[in-house]
Amino acid sequence: MRYDRLTLYIGLFVLLLGCESDGTFSSADSSSGTGQGGSMTRFAIQGNRMYVADQSSIKVFDITEDNFAQLTETKVGFGLETIFAKGEYLYLGSNDAMYIYSISNPDQPAFIFRYAHIVSCDPVVVQGDRAYVTMRGGTQCNSGDNALEIIDIKDPYNPQLIANYRMASPHGLAVDGQILFICEGEYGVRMFDIANERNIREIEHIEEYFAYDIIARSGVATVTGEDGIFQYTYGAQTGMDLLSKIPVDREAL
Repeated sequence: MRYDRLTLYIGLFVLLLGCESDGTFSSADSSSGTGQGGSMTRFAIQGNRMYVADQSSIKVFDITEDNFAQLTETKVGFGLETIFAKGEYLYLGSNDAMYIYSISNPDQPAFIFRYAHIVSCDPVVVQGDRAYVTMRGGTQCNSGDNALEIIDIKDPYNPQLIANYRMASPHGLAVDGQILFICEGEYGVRMFDIANERNIREIEHIEEYFAYDIIARSGVATVTGEDGIFQYTYGAQTGMDLLSKIPVDREAL
């Protein structure tokens, strides 16, 4: 099954992106202790807390040295799929909405806002005061539209839609500065210039494989695909150049 294979890929994906050469967990922002996983992950790390989204709740774990224990559980609703941590907030993608929770008290996530939209499968990533959400129809979630939404979250109590773009089959996504990547499943991975949010421009489209999720950081993008894990260098002027590939033998899975 495709999703059995994807479970294996995601595990390897997290290990590759989460470990430095000395074996310690890396951070997207070392000053804040934020661990970075792909946009389709069900966990996020902020400081010495790990937040895990199951189908209906947020579980908080203490991950200080020599300790791993669940501290609390906060009920959210049904259909949670992804979680992303940024600053003092958690952003959760669900079947029917994006939820924003405050973690100003790290052990007790507090509800801030529910941004409702069409029922779909929704990973979310955040950069600055913008949230980027993909919605995929034709799945167990719903048969609704395939789209990218760019949302102004400057006021977390009143998010505002900036733009909506039609997509083919959006899965995971990543943003780095003025570059946005969207994995389009069987349609590959697409790279956009988002300097003009109301008129984003496609820079490159790689269609050679099924693309599931992506992490982009410091000029290197790591993509989980059906055939393995791919690394690229990227730039607004140069597009994406393949660095390496870790193949996966699909027949052996």
